[in-house]
Amino acid sequence: MQMLRIGLLMLAFAALLPAAGEYSWWIEPCTPETARATSCQAGDPELGQWALEAWRRESGGEIVLKKSVTEAQARLRLHWANGASQLYGETEPIMVDGVRGANIYVLPSVAPGADPLLRDTIVYLTCVHESGHALGLVHTSNFADIMYSFQYGGDITRYFGRYRELLKTREDIRAHSGVSGADRTALKLALKE
Repeated sequence: MQMLRIGLLMLAFAALLPAAGEYSWWIEPCTPETARATSCQAGDPELGQWALEAWRRESGGEIVLKKSVTEAQARLRLHWANGASQLYGETEPIMVDGVRGANIYVLPSVAPGADPLLRDTIVYLTCVHESGHALGLVHTSNFADIMYSFQYGGDITRYFGRYRELLKTREDIRAHSGVSGADRTALKLALKE
């Protein structure tokens, strides 16, 4: 029942969103207080920004990003979650000054004690996945897609591990969007709606 509810919410969400254009964004800073509550790390906001920039690049110029000074003025708002939802992330539609936007929640307390690049991989790919929902993309059953949903099964370790293998340093994340050809096509279609 929970999966059906999530699926219906995502379909409704996809119908509400897109339109190519400017997306103002705000990412919650990982302050000491936020870090205590969510286990975010100082570099996590940068991972969130890289995720948004990945979609901008993959859009072929259809998405223009503009950093918002305040959360209240941002269409895309990325927050660090505390794990109460038991998901890697979640996206909720909102309206901002009469324009569709989204609250994006990402769980940064993943892979405790693991390789730091694996941990950053999981946070980054979750930011890409959830911001994909914010741009109007729905789940897929294709394991190669960033919009793949684990409700279809699949090896979670392998899913994140294959991306981790591409990285020698944290900076390498910027060079690998994690977006598949099918995700790119779906994005272009969503932006035309």
